[in-house]
Amino acid sequence: MHIPDGYLTTTVSVAAFAIVIVFWIISFRKIKLAEQQVPMMGLLTALFFAAMFANYPVLFGTTAHLLGAAVIGLIIGPFAGCISMTIILVLQSLLFGDGGITTLGANVLNMAVIGVFIPCALFYIFNKAAKPKSRGSILGMVFVSAFVGDLLAAVAAAVELSLSQGVFQYGLSVTLPAMIINHSIIGVAEGVVAVIMIGTLLKLRPDVLQSSPILGKLAIFENKTEVEP
Repeated sequence: MHIPDGYLTTTVSVAAFAIVIVFWIISFRKIKLAEQQVPMMGLLTALFFAAMFANYPVLFGTTAHLLGAAVIGLIIGPFAGCISMTIILVLQSLLFGDGGITTLGANVLNMAVIGVFIPCALFYIFNKAAKPKSRGSILGMVFVSAFVGDLLAAVAAAVELSLSQGVFQYGLSVTLPAMIINHSIIGVAEGVVAVIMIGTLLKLRPDVLQSSPILGKLAIFENKTEVEP
């Protein structure tokens, strides 16, 4: 999903940077981490920094890979998650050339904004509507949120590429199917990873999740009840 230099027009690149600057400012102002979440942020940042290097090329100038944005956002919150993903993307771009410098705004928009805030928003809505108390229901919502977040991040990349026809030769009719097909598969893996990680924490370290701005709103934490199987 990393877009390299030379694939986006100046207009698209500048517009993406303008959007993410707003989210950076909001995230830095709103970020709040409990004591348990500080080391968790570092751990998740390092984990998915490494995991995102396991990527494969997709036709028409981008790559598909595990994202981890949903996991990060759900566990430590969307504002900390946006900063965490931004750190990953900046380091990958500057140190390893994975994603361009001029396209950094677009990559951050796709993976650190859409990839983080959409799953968090979806899970928040699902939780408010259903108030799940069983482990299966909670993890089902985690899976759907992670899958949709990954897929929409890929769709955003496809749209950005298609809007850059001055420097990029393919339109939306080509970029959108390519990204949707590949990231429908990756999205399933994204959901499975999110379920495994959050399910493990729910069983072994619920205190970490209880400190989350998103998962901490679960009825099992608000009512101090046991998680049903």
